Amino acid sequence: MRLLHTITLAVFSSSLSGAWGLNQLLGRTDLTSDVCGEVNDVLQVPNKFLPGKFITIGTIRACLCISTLPSFIATNIFAISASALAGKAVVTASLTDMINKCSGHQTCRYPDHSSPICKTGSPCCFTCKDGYSPYPSGDHPSQCVCNKPYTECNGKCGIFHACPSGYVKRDMNYGGSKKFCPWGHTACGIYGRSVQSWECVDTQNDLESCGGCMVSLHPNLPDPDGEDCTAIPGVADVSCVRGRCAVHRCMPGYDMNASGTSCIYSEDKDPAVLAAQYGLEHTPLTH
Repeated sequence: MRLLHTITLAVFSSSLSGAWGLNQLLGRTDLTSDVCGEVNDVLQVPNKFLPGKFITIGTIRACLCISTLPSFIATNIFAISASALAGKAVVTASLTDMINKCSGHQTCRYPDHSSPICKTGSPCCFTCKDGYSPYPSGDHPSQCVCNKPYTECNGKCGIFHACPSGYVKRDMNYGGSKKFCPWGHTACGIYGRSVQSWECVDTQNDLESCGGCMVSLHPNLPDPDGEDCTAIPGVADVSCVRGRCAVHRCMPGYDMNASGTSCIYSEDKDPAVLAAQYGLEHTPLTH
């Protein structure tokens, strides 16, 4: 019995329209360096049912950075399908190899207060956050600066009537801490820091502290009174609007609920499940 050397999933035989540049996702933490490149390659994974053979998932055309691969794997239809068949570790290793081998890949260096954003023609591009502005202006900035009339305060750039130290006084009550933040901001605790460490957060628009602090400063109210919109299961595109999470798009396999505040898992629409079923049930055999 003769088996095909490579099994191509017909349902994924064509690449996604506009997939190039799909990975223009902002990093969530400050980075000093990364490896990025414009990938145009075929994603294949080992066929666990036919040792030594491979399954061709589809063509990856995207500007990718190694640091943003987890986000890409969670949202790209080909990467999701490949993960269902071979596991995320295999897909991560394959995509990392694609980045390191693609023509024009670069080791990128990022300034403080920046978020990497891989773009076609400029893999090492970044945007500035925390109120800072790119300098020099144009397509190839090298720094993020705090321009006048704004000033710096605890790692933020803005107009501040007062700038607190990084810590709350031991005898300060919860209400008293608010007066140190600019209008429209709330004093919130910081994950992984001392119980006295805090920062000013715009809880009406902040994705990770939407509607209130995720780390409370009130000794009698330790539970968070806000929501981390990015932690909503199955969410692909979300924003914080007036203190409430607003879901704009869900990942494949999820449906948006009626109120637009969450994503509901649907196994019947999960491409990972469908891909696994397809791979098992449609292996072509010939005599």
